[in-house]
Amino acid sequence: MLALRHLQPVASGHIRRIYRHPDAPDLLVKVLREDAIEQRWRAAPWYRRLARTGPYAGFVREFKEYVASRRYAMHSPSPLARVAGLEDTDLGLGLVVEKVRGADGGLAPTLDAWVRRDGFTPQVQAAMDAFLASMLEHNVIAGDLHAWNVVYGSDSRGGPRLVMIDGFGEKNFIPHCSMSRRHNAHRTRYKFGKMLERTKATPRG
Repeated sequence: MLALRHLQPVASGHIRRIYRHPDAPDLLVKVLREDAIEQRWRAAPWYRRLARTGPYAGFVREFKEYVASRRYAMHSPSPLARVAGLEDTDLGLGLVVEKVRGADGGLAPTLDAWVRRDGFTPQVQAAMDAFLASMLEHNVIAGDLHAWNVVYGSDSRGGPRLVMIDGFGEKNFIPHCSMSRRHNAHRTRYKFGKMLERTKATPRG
């Protein structure tokens, strides 16, 4: 069992905390916040609470989406953070993912942070164009496509490039994105267009 409780998380969101893997510097471990389980899961709609995986349904969704992205394009790297497996931790079940590194070797900056630092440059535009092409090639279902769910960096598969680290997978009760690749591509282009607009409007500094 991985001991994480005594460690400082490298990132924290509304639902999860992310820790460095204590035995593997190239990996991160995502765990659910205990308060999020209490507040979000027990108050979730009844049909979500029917899931046999309980509050860990999001882990299953991300794992499944990563596998699906490899199925659709085996010979090019997925635009999703590589899911490495599951680990038992002293904070509950943990989803293990590969770390995406920035130029300094630390955690890669989000797209939002990159643009705030450097502005919306031709390099950013080219990276975003390549990211969209990869999302469509791998038929990725982007549940929450935002500039803070995408990072710019490198991992064992190459880079630097934009990689989606959170918010992917089918969340709809009726899985219409999974049923039609054409429909999913249309929704992906729409969500990407909204993210592009917001990113271009991001102030520098």
